[in-house]
Amino acid sequence: MMRLLCTTMLITGMSYKLSIHPLDNKIAYVKGINDVKNLNKKTLDSLRKDFQKHPLLIFKDVKDVSPQIFLDFSKEFDLDADLDALYSPMEYQHQMLQPFDQFPDCKHVAPRGSINLKNYYNIKDIDVEPYEPFKTDYIWHSDLLGHDYKLIHIVTGFYIVEQPLIGGDTDFISGERIYDNLNSEEKKACENILVEINRRKFVTGTMKQDYAGVNRLEPHSEMEEGTNEVPILFAPDDPETESPRILVLPTFFERVNGWTVSKSRKWMKDFMTKKVLPFRISIQWQKNDLAVFNNRRWIHSSTPANQYIKNDNGPTRFLMQTFIPTKKPMKAITPNPKNAYACYNTKWINDQEVSIISAHNMIKFSDKIIQNGACTNDNTYEYRTKPDSTLF
Repeated sequence: MMRLLCTTMLITGMSYKLSIHPLDNKIAYVKGINDVKNLNKKTLDSLRKDFQKHPLLIFKDVKDVSPQIFLDFSKEFDLDADLDALYSPMEYQHQMLQPFDQFPDCKHVAPRGSINLKNYYNIKDIDVEPYEPFKTDYIWHSDLLGHDYKLIHIVTGFYIVEQPLIGGDTDFISGERIYDNLNSEEKKACENILVEINRRKFVTGTMKQDYAGVNRLEPHSEMEEGTNEVPILFAPDDPETESPRILVLPTFFERVNGWTVSKSRKWMKDFMTKKVLPFRISIQWQKNDLAVFNNRRWIHSSTPANQYIKNDNGPTRFLMQTFIPTKKPMKAITPNPKNAYACYNTKWINDQEVSIISAHNMIKFSDKIIQNGACTNDNTYEYRTKPDSTLF
């Protein structure tokens, strides 16, 4: 059995123990905070510092958590949280968790899992079920990345109300870990990868993929509606404590801009298999776990829900989820024209001209955003600065 690395934090008026995950020090468990209401400033300041070092914090055995208590605690981990959107949700509907059902009295918290809710904090007589692909496959994603109009938030929170004995886990992969383990030429190549994604195919059920969530299987069909262009290489929010990160969306992936679909799919499958999945960490939740994670630093997926839906002997899965709307722009790495041959040099593509085309398309994409007023700093630019309410 692996031992967790433990550090005990002594805070005025209370103490808690921080246990570092043995396989990834970006994950830590917090014991000793069983009530998250009314924590004092020193405790919250200490927890925020922990969150910067360990962008997935799992609080064990937290009791008496209502949707509002859960929301109030989760927002403490983003000092740039959009409080207007949080406290006046109907005036900022473009920042809510649609299309999920929400708690009537707490619009930024949604029930997830597989359960019939008779009456739970004024949610009455609804069936909570995962989308069909979540039942059979891994769906690797960062929440809201590639969305038509939303600013990708920092804090995602889970509170586990009921948990099955088998299944219902969540797997995490650090985008920084992916980047840090690339060689120098591969890092340059990632600057030039602009992917086309389409979330509507996922929602409408017109896409098919393999169980591992790395390989699209259906014949490709063009769908202009819902197709967006997204980089895969993003800049740290805090360069002093964070690294650049790779965030990929294989489930929604259509192609690399400038590449054929077949070459794009082969690249994504190889990249996920060799460069991404080796850093997968599976978290087996327990009842009363409360987790907050930095959504801009991880990709994640629930394990396929049929593991517990089809297990008649196990309890159901029910959790509360929140996305904390933020005002903090998301930054990407500015592509360097000198690296135009990088995709060819890495053998990700076997055609120099295609390598140059994909680099040109990435430069054109970032230049357009910068010309529209995005701030730049050193080798970064603000990929998205705020949600676009005009598209809602």
